[in-house]
Amino acid sequence: MYAILGWLNVGFIVIMTAPYWLRFLNKHTLHLKGGGYTKTIKVLRTIHKPLGGAILVLAVIHGYLALGALRLHTGTIAGTMLLITVILGSLFFLTKKKPVFVWHKRFVVILLFFIAIHLLFPSAVYYLLN
Repeated sequence: MYAILGWLNVGFIVIMTAPYWLRFLNKHTLHLKGGGYTKTIKVLRTIHKPLGGAILVLAVIHGYLALGALRLHTGTIAGTMLLITVILGSLFFLTKKKPVFVWHKRFVVILLFFIAIHLLFPSAVYYLLN
């Protein structure tokens, strides 16, 4: 069950980041205009905030099911980065301050890095601290 929740989180992150990488792809390769493209981006931006909260809850459940307790693990580090990213996103939503948004985007990149480490080398913390 924890594996399903983990991959569900990965899918949600792909969906959450889609407005940004779709905009990049459209600008540099696709060159789509109007209609369906615009509506798709609008829907993706609308579900961005609720998915952020859902990922946070699912990540905690995923970690508990996988490890049975709170332990230092690559997932714990990725979860901490996720929490910081969600907090910065929420702060931006409340304050509309551009520096907070910039830090939110930076932490998304850091989060993606730690998720990649978590997926590729889940026991890296044990090897580093042993």
